[in-house]
Amino acid sequence: MNMTVRNMTAGDVDTCFTLTQALKWPHRREDWQLAQQLGEGVVIEEHGKLIGSAILWRWGDKAATIGLVIVDNQQQGRGLGKQLMLALLEKVPGYNVRLHATEMGKGLYEKLGFVTCGSIRQHQTRALAAVPNVVIPTGLQLRSAVEADHATLVALDQQAHGMLRPALYQHLIADNQTIVLENAQQQIQGFASLRRFGHGWAIGPVIAKELPVAQALITALMQGLGGEFIRIDTDGALPLAEWLTTLGLEQVDAPTIMVRGTPWTPQGMQAFGLMTQAMA
Repeated sequence: MNMTVRNMTAGDVDTCFTLTQALKWPHRREDWQLAQQLGEGVVIEEHGKLIGSAILWRWGDKAATIGLVIVDNQQQGRGLGKQLMLALLEKVPGYNVRLHATEMGKGLYEKLGFVTCGSIRQHQTRALAAVPNVVIPTGLQLRSAVEADHATLVALDQQAHGMLRPALYQHLIADNQTIVLENAQQQIQGFASLRRFGHGWAIGPVIAKELPVAQALITALMQGLGGEFIRIDTDGALPLAEWLTTLGLEQVDAPTIMVRGTPWTPQGMQAFGLMTQAMA
């Protein structure tokens, strides 16, 4: 037997990046590096050649996401995706595990116990035509996030989707443009990040109590990005998608939300925008 499944290392990132390039996925090498650093990946090798990979992100002791499930185009149909998934699922018994499936992948995930519970709307524009005005809801103030906000943002993020992501928010606050909207009592009503991803810029996560707060955060982050590529991934059950279309961000994909375990019920905050489809 010349096929082996092993844990992914930082040294595998370049090969995984090449696999996604062949599939015309937008991920940059830097996007792969961050995904690998925050997650626990596995790869399949045959005769020493890496032919498939997948990553699990463990968000606390109850929730996880799986993404970047890739099999070399020349190796499709051999059951490699199932092997990758089983290797990851063994790491998180008893967890609620979420992923976003293509039509091609849905059948496999259903066999592994995943159930459809919604869809994601991927919206993007290759060049933002008109930068929208920022309309901040009455009584709220906009400011940049600072390190002292870290614990609060992590807690509010967990309210939205049940995932505890302190390492992710260290990265978002320190290395990206992250903003918050707060009321007169300095209670944060929403926050969002702007970061380099794929072909240009991605806005997300976008976590907010209400749609107008999410809209204000998104438009604030769009300032100065006229003519730039912008992408936002949003839950199809929330009312953001239609508004994004009015800004010129067309829907280009709609992967299926699938969960193995118990889907999370939001508790005050809503995830209007994802970090990525892989990490959620």
